[in-house]
Amino acid sequence: MQRFYTCLAEQHDPALLALAVVICAVGAHTSFVLLRAAQTAAARRWRWVALTALATGTGAWSTHFVAMLAFAPGLPADHGAGLTLASLALVVLVCGFAFQLALSGRGWREWAGGVLAGLGITAMHYAGMAGYHLVGVLLWEKRLLTLSIALGILLPMLAVWLALRQPRPLPRLLAAALLLLGICALHFLGMAALIILPEPGGAPLAAAASADWLAAAVAAASGILLLLSLAAAALSRRAHRRERQAEQKLRSLADAAVEGLLLCEEGRITGSNRSLQGLLGRADEWFTGQRLEALLPPGQTLPAALAAEGRAEAEFLAASGEIIPVELVTRPLLHHARSQQAVAVRDLRDRRRAEARIRFLAQHDPLTGLHNRAGFGLELERALALHGRSGQGFALLALDLDRFKWTNDTMGHQVGDALLVKVAARLRAAVHATDVVGRPGGDEFAVLQLDTSQPEAATALAQRCIELLSRPFIVQGQVLNIGASVGIALYPQDGTDIATLARNADLALYRAKSEGRGTHRFFEAEMDTRMQRRRMLEVELRSALALRQFHLEYQPLLGLDGDTVTGFEALIRWAHPERGLISPAEFIPLAEETGLIIPIGEWVLREACREAAGWQEPATIAVNLSPLQVHSPGIVEAVRGACAAAGLDPHRLELEVTETALLTDTDHSFGTLRALKALGVRISMDDFGTGYSSLSHLRRFPFDKIKIDRSFVADLGENADSAAIVGAVIVLGKSLGMLTTVEGVETAGQLAHVRARGCDQVQGFLVGRPMAADAARTLLARRQAA
Repeated sequence: MQRFYTCLAEQHDPALLALAVVICAVGAHTSFVLLRAAQTAAARRWRWVALTALATGTGAWSTHFVAMLAFAPGLPADHGAGLTLASLALVVLVCGFAFQLALSGRGWREWAGGVLAGLGITAMHYAGMAGYHLVGVLLWEKRLLTLSIALGILLPMLAVWLALRQPRPLPRLLAAALLLLGICALHFLGMAALIILPEPGGAPLAAAASADWLAAAVAAASGILLLLSLAAAALSRRAHRRERQAEQKLRSLADAAVEGLLLCEEGRITGSNRSLQGLLGRADEWFTGQRLEALLPPGQTLPAALAAEGRAEAEFLAASGEIIPVELVTRPLLHHARSQQAVAVRDLRDRRRAEARIRFLAQHDPLTGLHNRAGFGLELERALALHGRSGQGFALLALDLDRFKWTNDTMGHQVGDALLVKVAARLRAAVHATDVVGRPGGDEFAVLQLDTSQPEAATALAQRCIELLSRPFIVQGQVLNIGASVGIALYPQDGTDIATLARNADLALYRAKSEGRGTHRFFEAEMDTRMQRRRMLEVELRSALALRQFHLEYQPLLGLDGDTVTGFEALIRWAHPERGLISPAEFIPLAEETGLIIPIGEWVLREACREAAGWQEPATIAVNLSPLQVHSPGIVEAVRGACAAAGLDPHRLELEVTETALLTDTDHSFGTLRALKALGVRISMDDFGTGYSSLSHLRRFPFDKIKIDRSFVADLGENADSAAIVGAVIVLGKSLGMLTTVEGVETAGQLAHVRARGCDQVQGFLVGRPMAADAARTLLARRQAA
């Protein structure tokens, strides 16, 4: 250190020494301003690298030789022009390669570029010293020489790395200071290491001439450096202004984003936007400098997918203490020439709520909140798995609402939906907490009763459900009375899988409904046998028409004004090749349930019209229309086509409809009847007195005939009420201008009674049983001849 101090204090001109330091500082700052421009320039980077190398080389070279001009060794000395100028070219070229290498990538390239720049500056210094001549011998103190070279390489290396990694103004100034310190340490420690031994008798040197050209060269280099410094200053101001504008633009864009945004560098947050600040309830200052882990609840770690470009879900802890599920999407970002990480933060609360709602709706009925078919099936699977291991039993109850369809059709779907909600509430109140209530669809409900004390528990629950659902409901100011039927299947005796249990519960429900409704039935093996027979009957019914197994029989209608047969009613019969004659009471309801009544009914129409066309006028043919046929859109064309194909006058065709066909979609039903009547056919109301709104129907549509149901005729002699009803209906028909026909007349007393009341026609076994077409034709011909 003594040699270093002596060298600086006693062997250097202080003014020139200060000038050298100033030149070095200007050169170092200019170098890193230009290096910043080269770092951010995507195109034509080599130009900025050349200017940077020129500023660094001329700054270091000028510093060295101004300091050499300030050096006074006490002996004549000069500088060789060749090596002196070569050292300038050397340092510029080497720094150019160094900066190009440092800018080509991160990691070792930055360090290697810094080392190469330090080597170039060191080589320039000692190349210039090699051209330094004086009358004497130059020796070097090894420790100071080694320290000079080491600092001349190490400090520029650190300066280049810092300038590239931290391009902000303050780190850039620190990098310039390190370069300044490195150049000065290189030079002045090297000069302190120099030992000059005078050489007596040496040739004199032209020191003055050497100093003149060197001063001129240094002045020229310093001028170049000054111009570069001024350009760098202007460039720095412009770059700073652009960076500030870009920063503001980036901030505005980030704040305008709906999603939260974070800017991170090496795991620490450097910025956040307003959306994220609002999401977590924290100010921007809180985020800056925090690690990403600080946003997580205690004990949680960041997903591994966020280490690189990727996507992951996590939870953030808001200032309020709320844990917010988020999705994090990371992307690499080059910001201020530094590799950073942009993290998009998406609030998942709405999506989680939507997903939970979707999962709920996938297994629950949106109207009542009960388990739907899929959800109830899952609960049934769990029960089977649990009770299958334990061997304990449980019950499956299938419920169907009585009179709901009529209520829904007449009151409207809004009332029907509100009624279903109230039914669901009562069912929830009827079951225990361990039981499961479901709504598979429509007005069907199901209960999974996990009580193992069966069948007593299922009986009590079924009775409780029936009793609760039979109580009046008040819906939208209206009092509604419905009821329920219940079918019960027990595990394991009635089935050990879902399909079997559900099927057997439905069979028991079907039995309960067929036996009067408002009751419950347990599954019995004979139910399955009966249902299998019914299914087989349905299969055979579908092929019976094609196989011509149907035929018609005709029951005569007797006109009481002349005791003559005025026509026949066509009645379908099914002659099964194996089962024999199957009653219409057995297959007609099945045909209506399956929709087969439409093609069967059309065949009856065509066959009856064809047969009646061969009768002598004015004999009529009566054909029954089912409710499904009345509502069928093609019924009018079917009737017109049947009459036309047979050549039958439509006035001779009489269509009988029941009041059931008029209870649903009443306007459409009456529209169909009016269209049929416009064809010329006659319309008769069948089974009058057994419906709900007979008088209102008679008022709305001018029926041609009223047929009084046989149930009022069977006990005419014993029941005064029945006699009164029959008499009243006959009087009503006459007053409305409608014919009346009494069905089921089987005795002479019954015939005398209805004749006395003024009835127009009778039908029954007393008049004639249903007969084949040939017998009907013969009977009609005989009666007409008589």
